[in-house]
Amino acid sequence: MNPIRLIHLGVGGRGEWPIRRAAQRDDFESVALVDVSEANLAQAREVSGLPELACFKTLTQALNAVEADGVVVITPPPLHAGQCMEAVRAGKHVLVEKPFALSLQDAADVVREAEAAGVCVAVCQNARYRPAEITLHRHVKEETFGVAYSGTSTRYTWRENPKHSATTRHSYLWELGIHDLDTMRYVFDSTPARVWGHSFNPPWSPYEHGAGVHACVEFESGASCGYSCSFIAPRSSMLFRVDAEGATLEVRGQELIAKHTGVRGEESLELDDVLEAEVALLDGFYQYVTEGVEPRFGGRRNLQTVGLIEAIGAASDQNKVIDFKDYLGERGVEL
Repeated sequence: MNPIRLIHLGVGGRGEWPIRRAAQRDDFESVALVDVSEANLAQAREVSGLPELACFKTLTQALNAVEADGVVVITPPPLHAGQCMEAVRAGKHVLVEKPFALSLQDAADVVREAEAAGVCVAVCQNARYRPAEITLHRHVKEETFGVAYSGTSTRYTWRENPKHSATTRHSYLWELGIHDLDTMRYVFDSTPARVWGHSFNPPWSPYEHGAGVHACVEFESGASCGYSCSFIAPRSSMLFRVDAEGATLEVRGQELIAKHTGVRGEESLELDDVLEAEVALLDGFYQYVTEGVEPRFGGRRNLQTVGLIEAIGAASDQNKVIDFKDYLGERGVEL
């Protein structure tokens, strides 16, 4: 098959990596660059080798000017839903940076349109492809240390200059929670059953709403995981912990640590040899487009992650525990 021809929508910052990776591969070809920044376009031209004629200010201009098979969308999150829909309606496959969209309804609408048009949509959820997380997922699935029955995910940091989520409701959930909770879903390999959440924002926060969150996710497997994160902590720390019958497993940065039941000390577990996240995402997207095999980060599968973020926010707003299946079903999304 000929290489998949890509329009890159948003080429600065995170938008650089697909351009760089495409230039290194034979199965993808960059054919257009779209950005409102001349500086971003100039830098992307150096990486891609494309001429100035291949640069555009809008997706519409690029779609009308070049022959392409897919669009890579890496723009501010509020723009994702509309831009993904435009690409899908033009008959193009889509690879979009997280969050897929800022509402479950918008994300579901894009998936339905894509399926009707026979094109693929996938979401760049790269955190689940880190070696420690993949190795932890394997141990949980294989029950290496017995059944995993609970977990805790924490991430505390200080972000003085908010990015695109400064005015977004439940800002932490949509900016970084989308990674944390997607990874939680992946590690426990189960559908959420019930969720509870409390989104908060102290007076000194540079965010307008929800710079921090406490939550709990109960999975259909019976496991439950606590979640506590914020952008407004004076000191940074991060931990993902899973408690199984025979050991507690902790992801600490790039390490996976086991603390065995009844044994003092701890063991550093060997990490699985895995592909880099960027390679895994492009490999999965290519297979999805060419063979129809939806990856774990496919658009329909990602609706559970978007729904989990939205449901935790709704639980906070409504001050109640939310049944996840009912929440999705009320919005026309089937598990």
